[in-house]
Amino acid sequence: MGFLDSLFKKKLEGKTAEEWYGLAASEKDSEKKIEYYRKVLKLKPDFAGAWNLIGLEYVGLKQYEEAITSFDKALEIQPRYPEAKYNKEDAETELRKIKVSKVKAEEREGNIITEK
Repeated sequence: MGFLDSLFKKKLEGKTAEEWYGLAASEKDSEKKIEYYRKVLKLKPDFAGAWNLIGLEYVGLKQYEEAITSFDKALEIQPRYPEAKYNKEDAETELRKIKVSKVKAEEREGNIITEK
């Protein structure tokens, strides 16, 4: 096996990055998908697409801060990655909505307490 062959056929736990990617793509469970995409990244740390896909899984889990972190990593690798930019903006919007609804709920609770 030549140098380039060993470089492109690097394995983690007996699987190549492409095999881990295929497992992630066919997996239904978001936590497992994230695990598999992280294994892809151990083999190909500069793969912005995997960071974007991890972010999307976190969005599906409503873990928006983790999603934003993942989209940021994708954008560090590929600053003009339009999908990662859009997905980050979407996650930031959802996070803002949650924060606003928490503030409103706290205000309502505060009003109820002060009315007594």
